[in-house]
Amino acid sequence: QKILQMGEVFLGLFRRFKRNGRVLLPLLSTLDKLLSHGYLEELLTLNNGNFIRILMTSLSNEASGCSDVKRLLAIVRVSLNMIQPDLETAATMRESVLPLVMTALLNPYPRVRQYTAEQLYVKIEEDGDKLFGSQASLEDATQLLLHVVWHDEFDHHGHIVKARNQIADLLGVALSEEARQVTFGTTASRTVLNDEFESYSSLINSA
Repeated sequence: QKILQMGEVFLGLFRRFKRNGRVLLPLLSTLDKLLSHGYLEELLTLNNGNFIRILMTSLSNEASGCSDVKRLLAIVRVSLNMIQPDLETAATMRESVLPLVMTALLNPYPRVRQYTAEQLYVKIEEDGDKLFGSQASLEDATQLLLHVVWHDEFDHHGHIVKARNQIADLLGVALSEEARQVTFGTTASRTVLNDEFESYSSLINSA
């Protein structure tokens, strides 16, 4: 099928041009537009969501240790556009995408954290009733996304980490104890976040 061939082209470009922002940024922009207009729905549902799992592995690998803010923002956009709750592979989307989004909420770059929170809020406004188990959980997550200062550079009081953990719990995203207790903005935190990306890639690969 042509749609499968197109998917293979996308995945092949991620493999061939890993860490090459000049190629990947336009590729991510193209994916974002196709996803936002619903042109990839068929691809997202084929083979039990196999394209979703492989693409999210590529995005997780690309985000790990990335210092290109524009590329990171594009990865967040594509990831959230992958969550389409009305498709039959919605469960695969949640399992593959939400862990990366939770990690992006603690990205070392304030702009990336703020942007991730804003885009997740928009997604919840659109599809929140299908993402949360209750209206109370939806409202709690919305309040956290709105009122936490996600671009705070140092988070001395741990508000950002605590809020991220709460949002993950509300969405049913499992976090390791190490990830939950990370001290924001330290070298150790960056190591933990990179490990999170890598562990999520391994989890997706083994699914």
